[in-house]
Amino acid sequence: MIIEKSIWKKYFEGFTFFGCAIFRRQGFCFVLVEEKGSFDILPKTRILTVIADKAAEAGIRRAQAEDLSFATIACGLDPTEYVVVDTVSNVYSANGKSNQFERSIEDLISLKTPVGAMVTIRKVARVAGKVYAIGSNRRLYRREGIEKWVDLHAEGRGAPMPADYTTSRTDWGRVLGFKDLSAFSETDFYAAGGAGDLWRFDGKTWQQCPLPTNAQLETVCCAGDGKVYVTDLHGNVWAGREEKWTQVATSELSWGSQPVDAFWFKGRMLFGAQEGLYVINRNKQVVPLGDVEEGVPSSMVTGRIDISPDGNHLLTAGPYGACLYDGETWTRLFSAFDYR
Repeated sequence: MIIEKSIWKKYFEGFTFFGCAIFRRQGFCFVLVEEKGSFDILPKTRILTVIADKAAEAGIRRAQAEDLSFATIACGLDPTEYVVVDTVSNVYSANGKSNQFERSIEDLISLKTPVGAMVTIRKVARVAGKVYAIGSNRRLYRREGIEKWVDLHAEGRGAPMPADYTTSRTDWGRVLGFKDLSAFSETDFYAAGGAGDLWRFDGKTWQQCPLPTNAQLETVCCAGDGKVYVTDLHGNVWAGREEKWTQVATSELSWGSQPVDAFWFKGRMLFGAQEGLYVINRNKQVVPLGDVEEGVPSSMVTGRIDISPDGNHLLTAGPYGACLYDGETWTRLFSAFDYR
């Protein structure tokens, strides 16, 4: 527990954790969503930057908005900053010198596709040091600084679209990616989403990968063992690279419990959901991490995942708190149950 009860009540109480990002062992940022009994009005979204090695409130910076919808967060290195983007491209950023709500991506560049549909931002992620906004209709937007976003399609480096994309088909948003992005390097990207829609980008050209499924894809991770891991809506996992793919784990997770984050950490794949962490067991099944090893914190304080840029620390946040993991020791940063 790194904060006092009075600080918890002022900054955290009444909100649940929705996302997290980490820059260093004692520096992280959280996206929290107001607990509401009614969904007629959007809940407030609160963004908290926490510097744990500063005293009390001096280490906490708060921002709040009433119009953010399913915002996600990433920690970029070029430039160094936390970036929050919601589904309709509203943006918040924070660094060591400033923090601000910015003009939306849509206000800066067009998010309208050739068929007239608006791109939905499904996630932000750090990829090869840069923050990317990952969108529907195979759209990727690279961040270059405050209110500076580059559409890869506008650069002539966007993923190809189907030959019949200009038809009036109404389900392109379901069929096409993207929903997640990962990379081995600046010239070896993998993007996934849609109905088995997996692509590799070598920095110049895109190649569609023959993944043996049409299931809705959720996550992709370029892992430390040289393989790329892909999960679907129910948590099933495929692994491979370029032209060769095979299913490596099955899952029966219900909708809402499926992995939304996937990271390679300390020699193994870990999957994060809104509640709880998952791993592949010896029987090639996706199971809660607590089923295969002792000492894992509960799903109330684990779930969403981010890895520090140096690769040494994993930050995870569940609905009611957050934990830090170095590969050997779990440290509970805080839990709502500690302050009752």
